[in-house]
Amino acid sequence: EWHDAERAEGLMLDTSDRVIEGVYSNLFVVSAGVLVTADLSRCVVAGVMRAELLAQATAQDIECQVRDISYAELLAADEVMLCNSIYGVWPVRALLARHWSVGPLTRKLQAIARDLLDG
Repeated sequence: EWHDAERAEGLMLDTSDRVIEGVYSNLFVVSAGVLVTADLSRCVVAGVMRAELLAQATAQDIECQVRDISYAELLAADEVMLCNSIYGVWPVRALLARHWSVGPLTRKLQAIARDLLDG
């Protein structure tokens, strides 16, 4: 169980050091306008909110990729967010010394998730 008052969430890597998810959530990164989420076919749970966000993003002509994400790619991403069906979309603001702003695609997915959770 995750219990750390200083950190809201943790990231998990698979045995090949690919970034796969948060402790309680699924991960998305945005790189050059492309929404990327980890390929979860080898491990973990592909959440309901993740599936809904991918479907909604695709319907809105947002380019989406489901593939491996390296730790270096995560750190180089323009935006990083986590999602689940309890809280919707959380922007990741910092990881160690790396800081991100809440970007436009994160804001769009937050609005989509709010609609899904309210509906």
